[in-house]
Formats: sequence, structure tokens, C-alpha cells
Amino acid sequence: MLKIITTKILKKFDKFVSESWSKIIIQIESSRRTFFVSYEKCYSYNMAKVYLIGGTPRVGKTTLLLRTISKQPMLATSSDAIRYMLRQVISRDAKPDLFHLGKFTSNDPERVEYLKTHSMDIVNVQNKEAVIVWKSVKDFIHSNLEDGFDVLIEGIHILPEFVKQLDCDYKAVFLGNKSDNHFQTILNFARKNENDWMHSLEDETIEAFSIFNKTFSQYIETEANKYDLTYIEMHDDNFESDIESALDSLLR
Repeated sequence: MLKIITTKILKKFDKFVSESWSKIIIQIESSRRTFFVSYEKCYSYNMAKVYLIGGTPRVGKTTLLLRTISKQPMLATSSDAIRYMLRQVISRDAKPDLFHLGKFTSNDPERVEYLKTHSMDIVNVQNKEAVIVWKSVKDFIHSNLEDGFDVLIEGIHILPEFVKQLDCDYKAVFLGNKSDNHFQTILNFARKNENDWMHSLEDETIEAFSIFNKTFSQYIETEANKYDLTYIEMHDDNFESDIESALDSLLR
């Protein structure tokens, strides 16, 4: 659900473009997260640009999104939020690939073992979901660019192959983490945060997820290099510096 709250309503479009607004707050709500974006003079008629953050789960995409909009205000959301809305209006029978991935993030022993031993197969499952979600991501992008607004989207559904086909002005960066030690970082974060969707998962399930994440990172790095797009390897012991490098890549 998207709510727009403004302290000033301007009736005429030309006045809307020329005047400075006191403040607009965009609240984007999904099943997992809410982003609040403060706007001041963010309208850019005929000069709008899209910013994209792709990559694997648990590597800092949301952190990078928040850092980016703090430096350069713009509309921002996640592809997870778009997927959530799609799942409310599309049935499993109509688009089964939109619902498959969630089955592999459970404590079921057979699924955990499959996640460990067939991680590339799960990447392919994820990519089938991405094909569906990306269509709506593109609509979100073009709708806002046509209205003159810069837009930023982060998410696992943003793949290098898709980005390279865009016909608009964009900046993109992809994040990954191929370290075997990343499991401990994921585990610690999940245990400390009760609202985290991984909080109730068993250690073995999170370990299996981290194996998938490593495979997915390798895939994203290969694809980013293939399409001449920026990939940044995130390091748990150098996270802040890596985020700054990613931020510089987006905004320079």
C-alpha cells in the first residue's frame, strides 16, 4: 500500500513544478518493511533517472537504499514490496512461479537439504519469480519517470540482464557476499531481531540459506560482469566501507 502525506496541496500543475514544497513524506508499506522518504525539491521534469540496487539477500541492499535517499531524496521502494502486492491479486494457479521460493525457507528437513545441495536450482527458481516481478518493477519505473520523479528500487528481482535492457537513464549496482563466514552474520542478525522473518528458523536452515546466498552471489557477480555492470563484494568486517563504495558508484 502506498500512502502520500503532504503538508501543502497545490492545485495547478505549473505551480506544483515551480514552488518548493515544505515537505512530502512517502510511506511504502509491505509485509516486511516500511520506508519513509522525505522530499524537498525532488521534481525533475524531463531529467528523471532510475537508480537500481540488485543482489542477494542479507548483503546490505536496504541499508544502501536508505543511505542513498538520505543523500539524494527520491521515490524509493523494494521489489519485495511489489511482489507482495502482486501476490494479493494474482492466484497461485495463474502464476505458480510467483509463490515457489517461500517453500525453501522453512525448517522442513527435506527442503533444508535440497537448499544445501541444489542451491543453483533455487537460484533458477528465484529467477523465474524475478521475470514476473520485473514486469511490474518496469511499470513502476516508467510511471514515475513520466511524472518527472527520480526513483530508486532495491531487490533480488533486479537482475543484470533486465537492467541492461532498460531504455531510460539509470545507475545500477549489484551487491553480493561469497564468504563462507557470512552464515554467522546472517544468524546473529536473525537472532537479535524478533521481527526478522528468519528469526524463528533453525540454525541449520539459516546455514542452508547462506549456502544458497553464496551461490546466488557468484551468479550475480558473473552476470554483472557479463553485462558490464558494477558488482561490489560485501565484507562483514568491512561493511561500512563497502556501503560507501556502493553509494559512490550510484551517485557519482
